[in-house]
Amino acid sequence: MLLSVAPSAVAGSHVDLVDYPTSEANWDRFYDLEAALMQGFNRICADTICAGDYSNYRVMQVRCAVKRLSGTVTGCAWVVAASELRVHPSTGEVEVDNGRWVCPVDLLPGVPVEQFHAALSGPEGGEGAFPGLGRGLFDGLLGCLQGAGNQGRQG
Repeated sequence: MLLSVAPSAVAGSHVDLVDYPTSEANWDRFYDLEAALMQGFNRICADTICAGDYSNYRVMQVRCAVKRLSGTVTGCAWVVAASELRVHPSTGEVEVDNGRWVCPVDLLPGVPVEQFHAALSGPEGGEGAFPGLGRGLFDGLLGCLQGAGNQGRQG
């Protein structure tokens, strides 16, 4: 006897924003959004959130979860990496110091995908007030980057 499982039960209740409403349907739109967020991060990094142990911070990736049936964004996360290189004066060895942080995006669950995109593609992008939050998406990064994260320091 063969058992059949409904596709929605197998697929799960959430999907990556890239794959909403169907596989890769939001691909171009999401990657344009991710690129804009990365550019915004680079623009504000030196003056505000990147004053730490490293001189080279980069957003590696942004991902958002969407509740499949309601079409609402339930959460996002940034992965930020940083590095510092220096040459040891006695040995000539290039020493590597790096860090990595996974920073959740502080947003209220239930923001419709269209409203999410509209807010982030507006003139202020991630720096403007996000729906229901009263602050921008970059605001939560400062606290995250000041935390220990999963730093790759060598002792």
